[in-house]
Amino acid sequence: MTVFVVFGGHGKVALLFTKIATEAGHIVYNVVRDYVQNEDIEKVHGRTSVCSLEKATPNDIAQFLAEIHPDVVIFAAGAGGKGGPERTRAVDYEGAIKVYDAMRIAGIRRLIMISAIDNRDMSQPPPPYYTAADIELSEKIHQSIGTYYHYKYLADQELVRRSSDIDWTILRPSGMTDEKGSGKVALGKISINCMMSRENVARTVLLFALDNQSIHLVVDMTDGNVPIYKAIAGFVVKGESSYTYSV
Repeated sequence: MTVFVVFGGHGKVALLFTKIATEAGHIVYNVVRDYVQNEDIEKVHGRTSVCSLEKATPNDIAQFLAEIHPDVVIFAAGAGGKGGPERTRAVDYEGAIKVYDAMRIAGIRRLIMISAIDNRDMSQPPPPYYTAADIELSEKIHQSIGTYYHYKYLADQELVRRSSDIDWTILRPSGMTDEKGSGKVALGKISINCMMSRENVARTVLLFALDNQSIHLVVDMTDGNVPIYKAIAGFVVKGESSYTYSV
């Protein structure tokens, strides 16, 4: 049995993760900013914890983590485009930094960061394996939601800088759908021009969270043709991140 704390615990992926994890016998604490979200969490057998990443200090979060002492922290929080650039910065970047600080204070090491595919330094050339269609889509994505990507990049970059304190894995799913999960994925240096079901994302997050050999790897992922557990085993054996953040 593994104990998880999920920041952003009311999101679609978080709720699917909670359902899958609790059905497998694990314990999940879903961190949300408002107790009104409790009903949805209870339906999937999660345990609601109220903590606003915008208002809490690292010490507040550390106290909460110390009380629960989870095996794994999952950062799935995001402003979701609500509240403008200031709120995106406050949640996606500053909220993540607070969690990193809190984990260090509380002595918690394992973190799964749910990021996004193509989260990269746009001042640099695209990865060499990108197709023309990938490059075109990348430019459209960053033009459309550039603020989100900017702060997610900074959060990921800072996480990599803290590798001595945090045993992180950065998971970067492609665009997501609500379709039923196939249980099959593609991981690694892959086309960004594919979609991924949220159920497949949630199942992949759980299996990576339970695999300590994936520490300090950056993983791009989409729906594919390989069963999730086999895809993870192959990725971990290869040990090559999908992207390298400059630090």
